[in-house]
Amino acid sequence: MLNKFIQKSKQLPEFKRFFILIAILFMYDVFFIRSKLSFINNLLSGRYFVNYILSLIVLSSLILIIRCLFNRNTFTKLLGSLFILAPLAIQTAHYSFYKMPISTYGIRFFVSEPLLTIQLAFENLNYFKIFGFILFSLLILLLLFTSNNQIKYKKFQLAINFPIFVSLTILCGMNWYLILDYQHPISAAYASIPEAGRSFYFKQLKKNKPEISLAPNSKEVPNILWIIGESVAKSHMSLYGYHRKTTPNLDKLKEAGILIPFQNSVSIGPHTLISVPYMLVGKQNIDPHGTIYSAPNIFDYAKARGYDTAFISSQDLRWKNFDQLSGKNIVDFYKAGTDFSANVSVSKGADDLKVLHTSILPHLKQMRAPFLMIAHMDGSHYPYHIHSEKKYKKFFPETSPNGTNAYDNTIVYSDIYLNEIITAARIKDPNIWIFYTTDHGQNVPLAKKDSMFKREHEKNSSHSENKSERHIFSTWKEKITAMFEKTDENDDEGKIIFNQGYDPEIIHNAFFVLPPEPFRIKIQNKETAPIAQSDIFATILDLMLIENPVSPYRWLISFKSYS
Repeated sequence: MLNKFIQKSKQLPEFKRFFILIAILFMYDVFFIRSKLSFINNLLSGRYFVNYILSLIVLSSLILIIRCLFNRNTFTKLLGSLFILAPLAIQTAHYSFYKMPISTYGIRFFVSEPLLTIQLAFENLNYFKIFGFILFSLLILLLLFTSNNQIKYKKFQLAINFPIFVSLTILCGMNWYLILDYQHPISAAYASIPEAGRSFYFKQLKKNKPEISLAPNSKEVPNILWIIGESVAKSHMSLYGYHRKTTPNLDKLKEAGILIPFQNSVSIGPHTLISVPYMLVGKQNIDPHGTIYSAPNIFDYAKARGYDTAFISSQDLRWKNFDQLSGKNIVDFYKAGTDFSANVSVSKGADDLKVLHTSILPHLKQMRAPFLMIAHMDGSHYPYHIHSEKKYKKFFPETSPNGTNAYDNTIVYSDIYLNEIITAARIKDPNIWIFYTTDHGQNVPLAKKDSMFKREHEKNSSHSENKSERHIFSTWKEKITAMFEKTDENDDEGKIIFNQGYDPEIIHNAFFVLPPEPFRIKIQNKETAPIAQSDIFATILDLMLIENPVSPYRWLISFKSYS
């Protein structure tokens, strides 16, 4: 039977052999490496689909290169097959243990500790996957070895496929939109090499970062939760006096004296890539030489003080190298939006409540004291209509993706998120410090207070009875007409300028604190003080009893006088 199979494989045309080999490698990925259901579900999303198709093109080019270069004899064919089987074996082992493809860290670890890497691999053997790997490897070898056909146009094929393989491999490893976990394992293994080069480049930028050395401290330091919102205009929060009840949960906390909203908080910049990274290092000045990369961030200090640390974001952190500024490879627990959704983009992260329920709340329960968790939200980025779930929307119609109704619904959705995370944090530790700030605001028109029907009624209230009767009919006519109108006065995006420029709506931001009870009155006395986002960093250092940071920072709020 084996001989018949070998004879049939020898008779296969080259194009059929090629597509069968691609199909076998595809099936191996789906059935032996990934979860079948999650793979099918993820493949339906645009970003995952683009990544996987590009990785299959890389894989196809690799196979064609191997067929051209390693087709002389048995030895060369065996050597060529290693370029497929070796990365496949590495990825099989890595996925079995880590549920993800090999990363830059994995490459560095293997290079520095090859024997330990092999030992760990054997200690965590999955015999079912070993059997599957051997079976598929034999099929792959059979398809590569049994071909005796002469390769036509060899130089032409190499001239086409080699540049494709090299350029797309570099692209798959370094482009922010392309994620290793969304690619075929073999292609991802090769793409991890330029990804390692990218990491090395940023490591060089950070080489002058000073080591944080702190003297032992016997005093107790508090647990801290820092929530960073996205594109929230405080004028659209009922917490700050908006006539629409967009933040009813936060309003209750304020009324109870638990939450203290600051009235005069200024953003570091009008864009996420300016405000959030600089918040994390406490800088707010112009930085033309990129000193932010060599500045210790809040996690460096927290780790030096013995804190358990976590950074969990709903957003894509690879865009514009955001991941190199947000604590990756520093914090104990790090998750980005691409870990929760295969369709994350610059304008739409993973769903906030999904991230909250599947990662933030479960991990919060497990964190040991003292801990610092930063939760980075998807929030209210444009287009607004996709940033809130339908069942939570309150303001209609929402026919314009960036109208006031759509925007206000994102604030309602954020209020639900904030209420849940604040409640969970205060249950875990009633004396926890909780900070919230948005990265920047948005310039979105406020909703009209009075409907056109109420204004029309007031305008005609002094008319005669006959006119009033006509008014009743005209009002009903207007109501019926409005039901079928495509937009209303609160669903017009014509006047929105989003977060362009330095309008007060954009840079005067929402910022509130939930301090432990002994500090509430004294914090309330500071709620009108002018503060900047960078002051949160300095305040947290003070709470951690860090008196001498490596570089000077603004210390606007000091809690030493309160204790």
